[in-house]
Amino acid sequence: MLAPGVTSGGETTANVSLAFDWNKRWFESETGHLSGYWNVAYTWWEAGRFGSDEHSISVSPVLVYRFNAEGWEPFVELGVGAAYFSDDRVGDQRLGSRAHFEDRFAVGVQMNERDALRLRIIHYSNASLKEPNEGINSWSLVYSRRF
Repeated sequence: MLAPGVTSGGETTANVSLAFDWNKRWFESETGHLSGYWNVAYTWWEAGRFGSDEHSISVSPVLVYRFNAEGWEPFVELGVGAAYFSDDRVGDQRLGSRAHFEDRFAVGVQMNERDALRLRIIHYSNASLKEPNEGINSWSLVYSRRF
């Protein structure tokens, strides 16, 4: 997956990830079905007014509800995973630690058997395990292609 994005503070991000499909379906109905995948990612974070460019790696299980539709198939995604940052500051945000939880939500469309687009928000926070815990949000437009 390729995902250019922007943080809640206006800094640019670039995310590259691999998705490992679970190849399972649950709760199949006339409306759709639930599935999921593991997401392993690297993200580059632009420096804000303070500091330097930063980097993070993350792993997250992601649940996907796919709606049955002719042609483009809409879906929603939810996931909670873990991320590790190269510093405890990203842009102008003081994160308090390098280890964080990664909460994600996305809406998208499967355009064909291989290509999908999604609008995604990811929130990173250490859940107040260490102060300060300003957290950071990243909004992305994500393109993915199955191989």
